[in-house]
Amino acid sequence: MFRLSRLRLPFVLLTFWAVTTVPIALIWLLTSPATHEQLVNMWIEERAHYLARTILPDETAKQMTDLQALTNVLRQKAGALELQLAIFDAGGRVLVATTPGITRAATEPSEVQLCRNSGRPVFRWQEVRSGGHLRCVAAFPVTALSAPAVLWLEQEIPLSSANLSGTILWSGLRSIGWGSLLGAMGWLVVGLWVDRVLAGLSPEKLVKERGPSVPRWYPQEIVQLAQQWRDYTVQRENERKRLRQIQAELEAVLEHLADGILILDREGRGQKWNQQAAQLLRFPPHLSPGQLILSERIRHPAFPPWWQRVLSGEASPPLRLTHEFPEQHLELRAVPLRFDDTGDVHFLVVVRDVTRTEVLDRVRRDFVANVSHELKTPLTTMKGFLETLLDGAIEEPDQARHFTQIVFEQTERLERIVDDLLVLTRLDSATDQPLERQQVKASALIQGAIEQCQLAAERKNMTLKAEIVTDPDLDVNPRLFQMAIVNLIDNAIKYSDPGKTITVRVEMQDKEILFSVIDEGWGIESRHLPRIFERFYCVDPGRSRELGGTGLGLSIVKHVAQVHGGYVTVTSEVGRGSTFTIHLPK
Repeated sequence: MFRLSRLRLPFVLLTFWAVTTVPIALIWLLTSPATHEQLVNMWIEERAHYLARTILPDETAKQMTDLQALTNVLRQKAGALELQLAIFDAGGRVLVATTPGITRAATEPSEVQLCRNSGRPVFRWQEVRSGGHLRCVAAFPVTALSAPAVLWLEQEIPLSSANLSGTILWSGLRSIGWGSLLGAMGWLVVGLWVDRVLAGLSPEKLVKERGPSVPRWYPQEIVQLAQQWRDYTVQRENERKRLRQIQAELEAVLEHLADGILILDREGRGQKWNQQAAQLLRFPPHLSPGQLILSERIRHPAFPPWWQRVLSGEASPPLRLTHEFPEQHLELRAVPLRFDDTGDVHFLVVVRDVTRTEVLDRVRRDFVANVSHELKTPLTTMKGFLETLLDGAIEEPDQARHFTQIVFEQTERLERIVDDLLVLTRLDSATDQPLERQQVKASALIQGAIEQCQLAAERKNMTLKAEIVTDPDLDVNPRLFQMAIVNLIDNAIKYSDPGKTITVRVEMQDKEILFSVIDEGWGIESRHLPRIFERFYCVDPGRSRELGGTGLGLSIVKHVAQVHGGYVTVTSEVGRGSTFTIHLPK
């Protein structure tokens, strides 16, 4: 059973048949009566020729030399055909006649005279109004007899001119109708056959099969065309597969690039972009190509002149964009993309997130400034006291001892700063290298940290206690992790009044192991909490130096937690104390 789409070609061929055949039928129907009269004349002329050949064939005239015998033969034929006939010689004398009336006629018929003079047949007909018949008169030259003669015929046809014209007309229409029907069927069969051949040449079928499904009895040209079409189809399919593979590879590369990629036209409309570009430039979801206008998404005063330089082809430096909340730094570069086949020019825009670079650069600058300040303070103190000693104070034992003690304390402070910096350097490198880990009990780490800080706590009459709610096995670097706990306990001792209690707690919560150091100290104002873990950040720099802090302890705690896959949090209330918590994954 054919689908409707399979019948399109036969319908086209039938339409072609209709366009070429229907006008012929219409012309036939709309022809003038004069044309019909010509058809009647043609029909009567043909009938007269037929009668002449029937009545007097050449063989009969040659065989019949006796006029009486010829007369008898002609009378028999005339009676059978119901017509009148006569043969006239060159002088107009009647040689043979079927009725006596022709012999007795005073003059010969005018048709005979015209035929003798012209040497060509003469045909005439008229409608007999009384009987509704047609009278046909014809004269033919006869050359088969011994002397030239003229055969004269007269016959009445039981038809009026209108009936004969209509009969001829509808007979022609029937012929056209049957011919058209047969032609339509032929076109339909040819269309179905051609459609079947083309169906066997479909690209899907040719690709699946080894060769075209065309029978060998088809014309050789069709078989060769099918083979060439198959080769071309297979080649195109392979090219499409390769292009789809290349497209998939490029899309995968674009989607996994760390940089954002956009392709824009001259109006700045986005034709294509990857997910990273949408995230960096904060595009709304479900934005389709053509709807994105980059100038509407980037509301920065430096963007319009930069884009104009890009359009003009001038060398343009990268455009730097900055967002405050949250902090984000972007760098935009653009290059033209020219398509030779169309002449269109598009532009490739690369968006790079340089936030980390900017932050690290700022941290580096701040770090250098802070280190210089932290190192300069003890060095200045040491230099001042050493100059005093050199100026003569060394000769006074009490002064010399006091100044030397101060220099020694500042030297210890420098040593602690250097040690903490080295620890931070090792922690930074630990993020890129595997960390040496060991299995150790949480209680062992807590007890070791408390023992290291016990002497400092006793000096301030403070109590250190451990609350081991759970005692899991930890996969950590014991030295680094214990250092983080010690730093938290040491800070709690420094920033708490004497006689207070410091609690170190270990517990399990959800999917984390929590190590909390809880003190009853001075507390921290909320405005300082976001920056409390930055290097060299001090809530009260003067008091920190007085207490011997380096400003790096909490930064070390943060990095130790991060290299172990965790993080650190703080809650604090001024006058009531603080709680620092290290979160480790189980």
